[in-house]
Amino acid sequence: MNAKTFVNLAFGIAVSTAVLYGFWHWCGPFGLVYGMPVLAILAMPTLDLLAAFPGFVGRMALRRYDGRYYAFRGRHVDIDIDARATCWVSTADARKILPSLPAEAVLQRVEPGQVQETGSPRMWRITPDALARVLARSGDAEALKFRLWLETEVQDPARRRRERGMPIR
Repeated sequence: MNAKTFVNLAFGIAVSTAVLYGFWHWCGPFGLVYGMPVLAILAMPTLDLLAAFPGFVGRMALRRYDGRYYAFRGRHVDIDIDARATCWVSTADARKILPSLPAEAVLQRVEPGQVQETGSPRMWRITPDALARVLARSGDAEALKFRLWLETEVQDPARRRRERGMPIR
């Protein structure tokens, strides 16, 4: 919704109110009946506003995921991509998919510098390369599928954006 819509709405309400008051003043209750066509003509900005409302509410509800929504098999995975196009995967979300993922303290010892509390919102995250090395030790088929998804859907697009000089966000 932009300012033009609100100006049109305010103008429609002001003119409708003035016309209805004038008809009421001169013709009494029948004046309201005679003034209804004016309301119908000036109702278009109101209808435009009502039609735009669901899209506006949807954008407001989903703005925290703006450009950051990733899902693996229907499960949301919070991934933060920094200015150097380095992806940081939320360990909590990865653990929902792979319950056998070690705790953050263990990941920090196994992959120093690749696991840290970062991003927005601030939470424990791990780089996909480090996660791939940790998952390579696992023989789980789900871990292999997750690692492949992470590389094709998250890392490669971020890397291509960086190589082309496109903004990350």
